[in-house]
Order: sequence, then C-alpha cells, then structure tokens
Amino acid sequence: MKFLSFFLLLGLISCSNGPIREINQDQPYRTSGLEQFFLPELPTWANASASGQCFKKHSFNYLDFSKLASTYQLNYHQLVELQAQYNERVEAYFRSTAVKFLKPVEEAAFFSNTLEQVRGGVKKFKIPDAAKSVDIIWLDSFISTNRVDELKKMATTGRFDERLPVIFTSCFSRQDLNQWLIENNLDQEGFYSLSAEWLNPYDSDFKLSPGLRLEIRQLLNKDVNVKFISPQEILLPTEIIL
Repeated sequence: MKFLSFFLLLGLISCSNGPIREINQDQPYRTSGLEQFFLPELPTWANASASGQCFKKHSFNYLDFSKLASTYQLNYHQLVELQAQYNERVEAYFRSTAVKFLKPVEEAAFFSNTLEQVRGGVKKFKIPDAAKSVDIIWLDSFISTNRVDELKKMATTGRFDERLPVIFTSCFSRQDLNQWLIENNLDQEGFYSLSAEWLNPYDSDFKLSPGLRLEIRQLLNKDVNVKFISPQEILLPTEIIL
C-alpha cells in the first residue's frame, strides 16, 4: 500500500518546465511508530504543482487520512488541520535550528501535541460565522501570469470589504506565503490562507485518488457563498474542489 500511495501521489504532479533535482538519500527511516500514519514523501524532483507552475520549496508530510480517521475518529476538517498544523510546526522548527531532520522522539512529540490540539478544537482555518460570502483567490495564477498588480488593486478598491478573502496556493507553505504577503505590502489586508500543507490525496470520504487536492467546502458552513477568483478565465486548478 505504501508504494501504491507513492505512485498515486505522483499521479497529477508534473515535473516539466523545471530542473531535475537530486533526491536526498539521507532521509532517515521513521522509527517513532508513526510511520503507519504517514504516506511516502515525494522526491524533490516531483514536489511540484503543474497547475501552479511551480516547484515547492519544502517537502511536506502527507497523512493517511483513512487510517487516522479510523483510529482517532477524526473528520475531514480535523484531518487537514492536523496535516497542516504538523507541517507548519516542523517547518518552524527547521527554520529555527540548523538540523535537517527530526529525531524519532521529536517527531512523536510534534505529532502527539498537534493531534491533541486538533482534537481539542484548535483550528488554523476558521472563518467568522457572520461571513456569508467568500472569495477563493488562486494566488499562483496571479504570480505565474505576472498579474499581481490586479490582486493589489482588488485589495485597495474595497473588493474584499463585503466578501471574506481566502488566499489559496498549492506552491507556498504558510510561512512562505506570509513572507510573500509582507514583501508585496498585502499583509494588512486580512487575508485568510490555505497553503500547500493542506493538500492531500484523500477526498472527504477518505478514498485515495491520484494527485493532491483540497475540498474547500468541507471547511466552510453550508450556507456560505463561494466564488473562485483567478486573473484568467480558466477552470479550477486540479488541487481545488468546490
């Protein structure tokens, strides 16, 4: 199943238009007992988004939603929160130290603490109950088409005064996205964010499918009106399901 999961993860990820990078063979095998809850990591050359036309700067940990749901009785929103929060915690740790890999005891502590927080109701993505209209803004498309100025214009002309803006990116981690917003003077616009840590090859029924995706409506109240925003008249990227 591990090898099947690996190839399914690669299903819709393209390595075209980018350099071939050497796979790191020094990654230690997980021995903390948590390997049953993790899918195989993508090699560096395949850690990309064809829709977003980018290579990702970080290697993300993908969780086995089916096994976690069965073991801990977690729903889809809790599972994507668990994966996103765990990856963010790991990235923050690597940014603050010179180490490249987690020790098994560190991995176990990070996972257990994150799981406890999620089961306790901690959420990184929770829009206000009063928000009835949401714009899902596909940041990668604005960047790849060199039309970021259009996004800035939306922010300055009051586009998001009545509709809650959610930035979606399949390329940036949450911390990289926050840095990008700062560099582009958009960090004060009140954007909510769904970054690459949230993507997973499982759907909300915990069935494994090719490629990475996020069912955004599963994170919102049923009566929320959702609009997808891109600078191009195109279909949704493969990573988004509305």
